Amino acid sequence: MAGLTKKTGWQNDKGFTLLEVLVSLVITGIVAAMVLQLYISQYRMAKELMADADLSFAAVRAGQVVTAAVSTAESVVWTGKVLRISYLENGKAVTDSYYLADKDFNGVPDLYREHLGVPNPVASKICEFQCTGVMDGLWQISLTAAQAEKTVYWQRTVRVRNSSD
Repeated sequence: MAGLTKKTGWQNDKGFTLLEVLVSLVITGIVAAMVLQLYISQYRMAKELMADADLSFAAVRAGQVVTAAVSTAESVVWTGKVLRISYLENGKAVTDSYYLADKDFNGVPDLYREHLGVPNPVASKICEFQCTGVMDGLWQISLTAAQAEKTVYWQRTVRVRNSSD
């Protein structure tokens, strides 16, 4: 029985056992999975936040452009889905048109400003554009930007510069 308690010299103190290696790999895998899940959720949240900010920017930018044009106009006329704004440029009367169209054929409507017959995109993802004459010289501009299931509404009331009120 003395041989059972005696060290035989075959004991290996220079490395890990297979069980220790497997346990460390399992623990490392669990930690890596948790970190990866946290990273993926943060990435998705950041991507969604950027899409929301982009949509809000499109609505606000389109609203700013149309509001500035209406406030400096000589006359404003809303015909169906086209806003016609007349103003003086170097002593000449110029009429610009604002309307929704998909001229780049990507399936997303854009707000366009047509100046001297040349259409220029103002903002993308604008799906609704409405102008209402509240009173003489006072216009209410409404815009809706949409992408996937997100929708942003923008509305402002603006007075024409040369209104009689």
